[in-house]
Amino acid sequence: MNLFIAFLKNFSLVAFSAVWLITNAGFPTEISLNYPYNPISKHWFLYVVLGFVGIFNLLMVFFLRFLQSIPIEKLRIPQADFWKENELSREEFYNVLKAWFHTFTAFFNLYIAFLLYKIWDINVMIQDTVDMTIFWAIGLFIILFALSYIFIRFRIRKYSIWD
Repeated sequence: MNLFIAFLKNFSLVAFSAVWLITNAGFPTEISLNYPYNPISKHWFLYVVLGFVGIFNLLMVFFLRFLQSIPIEKLRIPQADFWKENELSREEFYNVLKAWFHTFTAFFNLYIAFLLYKIWDINVMIQDTVDMTIFWAIGLFIILFALSYIFIRFRIRKYSIWD
């Protein structure tokens, strides 16, 4: 399962890169997030997004490595007696944590790629007004779901939720 999740994370980076390159070629020289007001340079916008995604991915990798370097006995986790009882439990704890980090990063990358596409769509199609609130709400929902899922997952006393 971790191999599939790692593939998903790498695929999401490739998808984000493809969308970024396509939108870089297809954006007008000035774009607007709230058409037609406050246009900004397409290069400034796209490179800020690229930097943000790159830094976010690096931070997630570093934070995962940091958590893996901390002994499990020092971590405060739900159902700690189950996750700390033997070596297999400890290994599965870190596998679940790693899978969660990769999945969260993959969904974040795909979400940002989707937002880039929608902003490109708004600017190329020159629509009068488009309410982006629903798309920001989707992002907030993804973040809240992912953060709550990891706490719920560690309350389940099973190595795999699919068993």
